[in-house]
Amino acid sequence: MNLDPDHPRADDPEELAEFVRRSDETLRRLGDAFGELNAVTGEGFGADGMARAVVDSTGRIQQITFDPRVARLDTRTIAEAATEAVRAAQDDARRRSEALLGEATGGEPLTLDMDRARRQFEEIGEDLARTLRDLAGGL
Repeated sequence: MNLDPDHPRADDPEELAEFVRRSDETLRRLGDAFGELNAVTGEGFGADGMARAVVDSTGRIQQITFDPRVARLDTRTIAEAATEAVRAAQDDARRRSEALLGEATGGEPLTLDMDRARRQFEEIGEDLARTLRDLAGGL
């Protein structure tokens, strides 16, 4: 079967059933991915590992730790190390979140602005429902 997901044929019940199956699977994967996003964390280091930061999927700092050797550094260098570690952790969390969403969408990009992503997810569902209504009306 050569299914065109953008233009399923309403006169072919097998093609329509395959379209619905694939759409359901995509929506399930997206729902699972959004649920898993809450568990994503990122980890980063600064000052050659003397500062370590952990952030959640939104970039909010969960933990900052320092190696005892950091006591030999001046406060400005310690602050820079902490900032470097937090930025690296945020980048790591973003990469992990993007990878998770990429797996769920089959490589289709979704934004990590969670409000916008939720709106996109809702729009996908509305588009699917509208397409199914249109196809059912053509039968």
